[in-house]
Formats: sequence, structure tokens, C-alpha cells
Amino acid sequence: MTRLKTMLLGCASIGMMAIPAAAHAAEPTPPANPARPAGQAGQSSTAAQAGQANDRQSLTSADIIVTGSRLAASVPTASLTTTQPQSAINRNYIDNVLTPVADFTKIAAITPGVTLGGTGNGTGLQESKLSIRGFKDGQFGMTYDSIPFNDTNDPTHHSLSFFPSNTVGYVIVDRGPGNASQLGQATFGGDVNLYSREAKDQAGGELEAAGGSFNTFLARAEYQTGKIHSLGDAKFVFTGNYTRSDGAMSWEGTLLKNVFGKGVIPIGASNTLTVMATYTQIRYYQQDNDGTWCGSADGQPLMKLTGHNCNPASEIGMYGIDYGLSGSDVATPSNPLAQNYYKFNGTNKKTDFEYIRLQSDLGSGFSMDNRLYLYGYTNHTDSGMDGLGTIGTPNTVILTPGGSEQAGIPGYLKLNKYRTWGYIGQVDYNFSLGRARVGGWFEKSNSDRFTHDIDWVTGQPDYDNKNTSTTATSNADREYDQGSDWNQYQLFGEFEFKPTSTLSITPGIKYVHFNRKIEAAVNQKSRSPLYTQHTWTQTLPFLTANYRPTDKLSFYFQYAKGFYVPDLSAFYSSDPNLGDALSALKPMTTTNYQLGTVYHGSRFSIDADVYKIDVNNLISSCDGVTCPKGDSYNAGNIHFKGIEGQLNVLAFSGMTVFVNGSINDAIDHATGTQMKNAPRGTAAFGAIYSRHGLNVSFTDKYTGVSYATDYNGDPNRRLYRIDPYWIADFAINKDIGRHLRVGLNIDNVFNERTISKIKASKTGAPKDANGFQNGYGQYDLLYFTPPRQVMVDLRVKF
Repeated sequence: MTRLKTMLLGCASIGMMAIPAAAHAAEPTPPANPARPAGQAGQSSTAAQAGQANDRQSLTSADIIVTGSRLAASVPTASLTTTQPQSAINRNYIDNVLTPVADFTKIAAITPGVTLGGTGNGTGLQESKLSIRGFKDGQFGMTYDSIPFNDTNDPTHHSLSFFPSNTVGYVIVDRGPGNASQLGQATFGGDVNLYSREAKDQAGGELEAAGGSFNTFLARAEYQTGKIHSLGDAKFVFTGNYTRSDGAMSWEGTLLKNVFGKGVIPIGASNTLTVMATYTQIRYYQQDNDGTWCGSADGQPLMKLTGHNCNPASEIGMYGIDYGLSGSDVATPSNPLAQNYYKFNGTNKKTDFEYIRLQSDLGSGFSMDNRLYLYGYTNHTDSGMDGLGTIGTPNTVILTPGGSEQAGIPGYLKLNKYRTWGYIGQVDYNFSLGRARVGGWFEKSNSDRFTHDIDWVTGQPDYDNKNTSTTATSNADREYDQGSDWNQYQLFGEFEFKPTSTLSITPGIKYVHFNRKIEAAVNQKSRSPLYTQHTWTQTLPFLTANYRPTDKLSFYFQYAKGFYVPDLSAFYSSDPNLGDALSALKPMTTTNYQLGTVYHGSRFSIDADVYKIDVNNLISSCDGVTCPKGDSYNAGNIHFKGIEGQLNVLAFSGMTVFVNGSINDAIDHATGTQMKNAPRGTAAFGAIYSRHGLNVSFTDKYTGVSYATDYNGDPNRRLYRIDPYWIADFAINKDIGRHLRVGLNIDNVFNERTISKIKASKTGAPKDANGFQNGYGQYDLLYFTPPRQVMVDLRVKF
């Protein structure tokens, strides 16, 4: 292990200390697989050619998309050079098929095995989440221009907070951990790779205004400088976005502002400098513990939750499935003495993301890629104590340390703030037998988090006396007061061996070193002080292959290990032997076996894959029986397997038809049943017509049956089944002359209103004679697919 670390660190250091050849006389190295005219076999698009990450040499395999036809311009597709299941969606699809307010989760959701949740307030109008093959958000990675990003308590993501669609030019969903050079904190279940907007060679721009359902308004601008000859052909792109909406759910309005800028600056003949910065500010109203209360009465017999048979006294029973917060209208009357009054439930977020990237051709087959980046997130949240209005947590507070309960509105103030910065360096060497690459990723992050209980009537602290620290009387208003940070690095090396022009075999290895430290005056859940740190390490092997017997056909194979760093929640314990528990805790890993094929003909393309993924060292939280309550421990394994495919057909000139689908098993080894929140399959189909400035599309996405809870052992029933559903979207737009475009988007055309997610509550749930739960809880929270959403769009080009 020591020898491996030394070798990889040495190789990475060579690359990081190398001096760019700023004045190298040779012409820049052309991208691999130079692009051929559309429709010919072997057409390729690198991020440099498409203007996304402006790669001169790819950092990951996802940076190169090689296709055999023009079909890739309009529908999700896979590259002929891929070594794992993959779907790429380009800017044409984003512009012509999706509603202007769509975020990156909506973009990725059309691909096989991917499902979308949390959109009840309308597409692009609240934080939404993806899952891939049953892996939830946080169990797969996300990158922006190949730079990993995620939260710092766990590696989850926020669809509104970072990268609205005006900042995204391309999305590639990799359903696997990639090669050794694919970086991230959670390459566990795959990667969603976002690429920034293209800086174009020609000057121009666009102004856009859109409006529609839920009193939604969007204004957007884009400006391209084109090549500026006085600056050595440097080019820049700037965009801005303003979105305001009342939202589909009552009193859950959203306001989003974003600015983005990127410059691509040639330095001499052999270097390219890219600078990028984006800033987002959002404000929305939503209870922190969101969801709409349905529930059932104590002892009620077994029934199926539908949203139409809820407790009459529940929020849904009184106000319907689009109830969010209470306000001043007739349907949801003003009630400042309710935890879910909208003025008590607001969130303000500010984010930024910046990088500087230098790509250099060093000559003699050597090239280098260096990136410095930083990003930040600040979240100020006000919230009622729970999601049940006046029904759940009693409306009582304790206004003095050690005092008694009295009438009030319990709530809290929350801060989550972090700053992350890092460096990625890579050196590539191309020679007759293939390509070798070595590199490293170094990252540091600091976080501050707190939640303080408050009485919303008086605005004073609520000393709820749940604090277990020695200063409980003075700190009893603190759910947690916590600082944390990490220092991590990953070192990788891989060799893409090409024994023939049609076969590439890429073995690789990656070493992961992750140190997390916590400094909490009041720790989360345990509500006692904790000052400690721990380091986890892992060595991951990779072996992938791609065989292209013709320019139109390829086969690929992947064996790879994925990795998941334990969450900050592994420290949420008052166990005096927590250090021993952390030392015994093994990081979760996946072992991936995937086999697939890709074909691109002149009029159709098809790709298909089969996969088997074993999840090892599953991390669970102890219930206090066999180990201290709250401690994390390794418990069992999960087995994922399935089959997926995509078919795209150029039916006639201008008309493309596509269909994709998957069958996805996520089986708990202990029970032999499908794990919770893992749909059994997905499907999508659509037709896209594009000709003479007219674009018309219809798409439909299917999400298969799933369960909101894990199997409880009852052989006669399994509760909380979520039925399968389809969501169809329609879009039409038309260019009028050279400078004007009008459009119409309709999301959820058929107004499919169905349950998409359930937060189960066991409170008050009935049980049968054997002790199994046989009815639903009093405080179950439901989430629904959003209502039909119509947007009219006008764009002026210049």
C-alpha cells in the first residue's frame, strides 16, 4: 500500500509541477476522433468541439462522445467509445424539448434507469432529486465540467441551488463508476456529468421571456462575444436568469436569480486557459420537513393510500393534494398561530462556483490539464417544527431555561454554510500503443451548521430541554451547533492499451484518502459535545474494454469498484467508544460488472446493457439493542441487477422517434425483497420533429412500482406501495424570420396526479395479532406529481 501511494503521488506531482509549454511552436493537437460530416460513420463530438468543457484532452471518458449519425443531435444516446452504460443529452434537446424553467434533474430524467422526485410544486420550482437504478441522490456523483460537487454533511445535491439550465450545455449520465480517472466522493452508483455553456466562435446573443402556470415568469439573456482577434481569439459567453413563481402548492412561492460567465483564452499555440464563474440566489417558502399530511385514524383497517381517502381532519382531507403552507386566501386561511404559516417557513440560499483551468500540449505526445476551483453554499432556513401544521407537535414552548411549557409556536432557525476548494491535475501521454494518464485530486472543505429552536410568537429561544450536555439549561434551545471539515485526496493511474485500432483495454487503479473532522459544542441527534476526527482509505481497481469491429458498432465491458465515504451522520452519537466504532466502520463499496453494445447507423442507433452490482458494507444506524443507539455499523449487502436499452430512429426527414427502458432489481440480501424507493423499472418514448425552423416534440416517462418502506417481514402484505405512473410533456416552437422564436411547453399534458413519494409514520398505526403493522400511520406525509404546467416562450436573437 505504501509503495502504491508513493508511486501514484510521485506521478501526480510530476504532472502538477510541470511548466506549460506556452510558446511551443507546434500546432495544437487535434481532438481524438476528428469530427466527420453529420450522418457519416464515426462522427465525434468532444467537449472542445461542442464548447462545453472546452477539453483539449479529456479528463474522463465522458468528455468524448463519438456517434455514427446525426441522431445524437436531438435524442439521448450513448457514445461508441463508452466503457459503461451511458446517456448523453445535448443543448438542442434542452432548448427544443424542455420547458424553459427545467433544471438539470429534469434534463437527466428522460434517460434509462433514472427517476425524478420532489417536483410537486412544478418543474424547476423546487429542489428535486434523481435516483439511478434505485441509488438515491448522494449515492452517485455529480460533476460540473468534470469537477465533483456536493454537500458536505452527505454527498447530496440541490437542483435549484447550483446550475440552472441557462448554465448547462450538455448532460451525460454514466450508469457506473467510470475509469480510475473519474473523480468524486460518491462514484458508488454512477455519475451525472454536467457541462457548461459553449463559448462560440461567432458573436451574438438571445433575449428570452416566458410565462405561464402558477403565475410563473422567466427572463433570460445570453451574450456571445465570438472570437476577439485583439485578445488572441479569446471568446466569452455570459448568461443571466430570473425566475419567479407562486408555485403549484399553496403559498410555496419561488424566486431564483443567476448570473454566469465563461471565457476561453488561447495562450500561445499550445495552451488554453478557461475561466468560469456562476452565482445563484434563491428564495422559496416550504416547510423544512415538507410533505402534505394524509394519515389515518388509530386502529383504522388496512387500506391503500391514494390521496383521496385521507383522514378528513388532515391537511389533504381539508385542503386537497396541492396544500403546501397556510396563508391568507380562502382555501388555506391565514393562521399565524400554525407551524405551517408561510411566513414561518422561508429559505434563502446563495451559492457560487468558480474555476480556472489550464490545458497544455507539451509536445512529444504529452499533454497536461490543471484546474483550481472553489464553490460555496449558504442556506438560511426558517421552519415550523414539523410538517403537520397544528396537528403534530403540540403548540407549546419553553421560554426560559428549565422553565415549564406554555402556549407558543415551536419552530427553528437553521444555517448550513460551507466553502470547498480544490485542485485537479492530470498528465496524459499518447503513443503508438495507446494512452497513459496519471493525476490527482486534492480538496478541502469547511462547514458551519446549526439549528436553534425558536418560538415564532415571541421570536425568543425555545428551551425544549432535550439537550443532554452538562450545560443543558443554557443550551437547550440548540438542536446542534456544529463545525466540520474534510481533507481528501485521490490519486489515480490508468493505461488505455490499444493492441489494435479497434480494441482498447484500460486497467487502472485509484487510491482514496478521506479525513473528516467534527467540532460540535452541541452535536446533532446526541445533543452533546463532540470533538473528534477519523480517516478512511480505500484502493479501487478498474478494468474496462471497448471493441469497435466497425465504425458503427462497439461492444464494451466494465469491472470496477465504486466507493462511498461515510456521511457526517456517522459521528452523530454520544457513545464514549465512538472512536472504536468509527475505526470498525468500513466504507461502502460497489463491485460493478457491466456488459453492453452500441450501434449507430445512418437512420437508427441502439444501445443495450446488462449489469450486476454488489453493494458491500452497507451502513446502517444502530437501534440501541446490540450496539449504542445512533452508532453506524456495517449491516449486510444489497444486490442490483438489470437490463437497459435505448433505440433512436430517424423515421423520415426531420422526424426522430426514440424509446428507452430498464428493468432494475435492487434486492436486499437478508429479505430477498426490493429495497425501498427503488422503482422496478423505467421507460420513456418520444417523437421529435425539427425542420425549417419548426420544432415539435412529445415525450412520455414511465416510473415503475416502488415501495416507500423496506419489507417489515409480514408474509401477507407489504405496505406503502407506490403505483407506477406516466408523465407526458409536449413542446412546440417556431422560428419567425432570423431573429424571433415563439414557443409553447406543456408539462404533464394529461394532468397525471399520483403519489410519487411517501414519508411513512408509524405513530398510531394499527398492528395485527402477530405484531406486524397492518394499517397506515396517523401522520404519513404524501408527495404528488405536479399538476399540468403550461409555459409560453418568446425569444429574440441578435
